[in-house]
Amino acid sequence: MEPQIGWEPEFKKTQQAIHEVTGLDFNRIEHIGSTSIKGIKAKPMIDFALGVDDIHHVTVELLKSLKTIQFYRLKVVLENEVVLAKFLDNGKMDTKTHIIHLVEHEGQKWKDLLSFRDQLNSSEALAKEYEALKLSYLLTGNGDMNDYTRYKENFVKRVVDRAKTTDS
Repeated sequence: MEPQIGWEPEFKKTQQAIHEVTGLDFNRIEHIGSTSIKGIKAKPMIDFALGVDDIHHVTVELLKSLKTIQFYRLKVVLENEVVLAKFLDNGKMDTKTHIIHLVEHEGQKWKDLLSFRDQLNSSEALAKEYEALKLSYLLTGNGDMNDYTRYKENFVKRVVDRAKTTDS
C-alpha cells in the first residue's frame, strides 16, 4: 500500500467518461478519498463525488447511463448519498476499483467531502495522521468495510468540523 501515482490521469479519464454518458458538468465530478491526497498510501480504489440537484430524486436515466460505463448501484444505505461502484471483474463483483458517491451538489455532504480532501492536501501533518490511522486499522481491524468506515469517522468529523469553525 505505497503512495500511488497515476491517480490523477485515472480521475481525468473517468471524469471524462462520466461527463460523456451523464452530461454532468465537470465541476460536479470531483476526485475525493485517499487517492486524491498527495503523498499518502491508499487502497487501489479511486473515489468520486458526483453532485446532483436532488439526492432524493436521482433519475433512473442517470443510473442507467452510469451502468453503461460499468458503475453499479450498491445496496449501501447512507443518509443523503447513493453509492455506486465499478469492479475489477464484472462477473464476480468482489474487487471494487472505482466508487461514486452521489450527493447533492453544493449540499453539506458535498462540502464536507471536498473540505476534507482540501484540508489534508494543504497540511502534510493531517495527511500523515490520516495515513497512520488507516494503517493502524489494517493491523488491528477485521477487514470489514463498514467497520473501517466507522474507524475513520471521528478523524474525518474532527477535520471537517474544524473547517466549519474556522469558516464562521
